[in-house]
Amino acid sequence: MKEKILIINTGGTISMIHSDGSEGKGGLKPSKSWDEAIQNYQFLKKLNVDYAQTSQIIDSSDMSYELWIEIADIIEKNYNKYKGFVILHGTDTMSYTASALSFMLKNLNKTVILTGAQRPIQEMRSDGLQNLLTSIEIIEKQENFQYNGEKLPVVPEVCIFFRDHLFRGNRSRKLDSSNYFGFSSPNYLPLGQAGSKINIYEERLMLKSSEEFYVDYEINPDILMIDLFPSFNPEILKRIFYKNNEIKGLVLRTYGSGNTPQNKEFLNTLKYIADSGVIILNITQCTIGSVEPGLYEANEAITKIGAVNGYDMTPEAAITKFMYLLGKYTDKEKIKEKLGENIAGELTK
Repeated sequence: MKEKILIINTGGTISMIHSDGSEGKGGLKPSKSWDEAIQNYQFLKKLNVDYAQTSQIIDSSDMSYELWIEIADIIEKNYNKYKGFVILHGTDTMSYTASALSFMLKNLNKTVILTGAQRPIQEMRSDGLQNLLTSIEIIEKQENFQYNGEKLPVVPEVCIFFRDHLFRGNRSRKLDSSNYFGFSSPNYLPLGQAGSKINIYEERLMLKSSEEFYVDYEINPDILMIDLFPSFNPEILKRIFYKNNEIKGLVLRTYGSGNTPQNKEFLNTLKYIADSGVIILNITQCTIGSVEPGLYEANEAITKIGAVNGYDMTPEAAITKFMYLLGKYTDKEKIKEKLGENIAGELTK
């Protein structure tokens, strides 16, 4: 018998039901079980999959690092039992979870795909059914397992599949709140595309590891992300950090290629924050592009203060990478060094 795939349900729209039990009526709420969610598609029970779920089935707005740890634990305990893993997840925070898992799951040589839906799977026009079945098929047809017919290369990564594209998880972003083409990978080409055939682009994949799989569970969420905007009041920012020892890192989303205001008050505030021991990570507000220190005078000052260049990392990757590194290391210089390194395919220098 072929090796099975493990479906891990965390909740989200794909597995939600209407509160009064009728399609299109009543507010959406998390289902109590997968059987309840797929009651209109009984054939799904016949797939070569097993099912697990997290201790809480949630709207993904309630996603937390504790649940990331729980998901990683389910994968670690079942890593050698299954061919791959499909995680059902709400779309709002899917990119955060995919990014976090990409840093936590070390030496990953199997495929982990997160997918979801813009409409619940119990509804007739749900996009969830296609997303789920294609995610399963991508893993089912991989070449290093026996399968009759089309074979696909193994994708040794944490990915997101949505609509027609397979994206690297820590490069993906939700860019549309309702369209079925809800996700994109602005700074990295898709890993695969699904039409009448599924194509996987091997040259874009991470390399397999020769080391044993394990999970890094340490996460420290004590960070803050701030967007700059015209007339930004640096005094407000300073008050947040004044005599505050809990915040360990600041992700600063700057203009364009990493530019910041050049007024004295703003730069003094950043220096105050850096001198207090907080690590500053500089990423761009632009969806496409990268931080380029030295390109303009407007980004030289923040570099001199000691901010780390986040290159083309997405906000979701920057946040979760920061949490991961703060949990793993105590040496601030080591954290700064690793923030600027490509450790899971999350940035391009």
